[in-house]
Amino acid sequence: MGISKRHHYIPQFLIKRFADKDNMLYLYDKEKKAFAKERRSPKSIFFEMNRNTWYFDGVPNDNVEKLYAELDEKFSKDIVEISRSGIITEEALTSILVMASSMKWRLPSNDNLFDTKDKEYPYDKLPINIVIKRDDGSDHKEALEHLMNSELFKQTKKLIFPFLPFYDNLDISEEKLLRVHRNSYINTNPNIKSILGDSPLIESNNDNLEDFGNFILPLSSNETFICNDSQSKSIQNIAFYLNKDLAMFHQAKKYVVCNDKEYLQQIIDAYNQLQANDQIDLINRYLFRFA
Repeated sequence: MGISKRHHYIPQFLIKRFADKDNMLYLYDKEKKAFAKERRSPKSIFFEMNRNTWYFDGVPNDNVEKLYAELDEKFSKDIVEISRSGIITEEALTSILVMASSMKWRLPSNDNLFDTKDKEYPYDKLPINIVIKRDDGSDHKEALEHLMNSELFKQTKKLIFPFLPFYDNLDISEEKLLRVHRNSYINTNPNIKSILGDSPLIESNNDNLEDFGNFILPLSSNETFICNDSQSKSIQNIAFYLNKDLAMFHQAKKYVVCNDKEYLQQIIDAYNQLQANDQIDLINRYLFRFA
């Protein structure tokens, strides 16, 4: 059996939650400033060929992509249960946090950020312990150093970084999880539509790897996961929905989708108007105040 090639950096199950009844979406290309001629299926968007393929002695390996697939299956089941019950258990919350945190490092839009953080987080700053022994039982320091400087170890950090916010001084922090649980909720509004971009995690500060700051992650066309230290756990202003989609459009690098072409065009027009008036900074300034 051959290895996979089409690697989605946004999970397919999440993309499907934004599709219409025919499981299709309208695709807009920000670079070309144009809609795709035909609607697209979740399978055909937000992927890169062989993005998670690694080579060992010249042999391609897709174990990382298989791991993401297993995680996505878990995330999907938890989100479906949350949507059904309206309750976020600690286990379900942890699942969403891992999904959001791991997705951050799957996105091509964050590759430059990853390269920067790779240099800032060497082996001794990570919550892991690797030991390589010689045949006589002594530590093989040269082999360990070689591993630490390898491309393999660098790419492995994409699987380690998502868990850093759960730690404090290299130990799991229950206090952090409790704080995030107090600050988190899912807003459901059947009267709205939402867009989804190729960089869907909206953060108040994406530079801090060691803490969950305020962030927004749309879970479907009418469901939004919100972590906000205002602790209001409710939308304070209906303008939140517009600002959320403007923020989504703003940080998308290339592609944006929606199940309603007319609504997506409205977001594009509103964004272009803000840009013409040099008011783009207003989007994020008020977004978390409204949540």
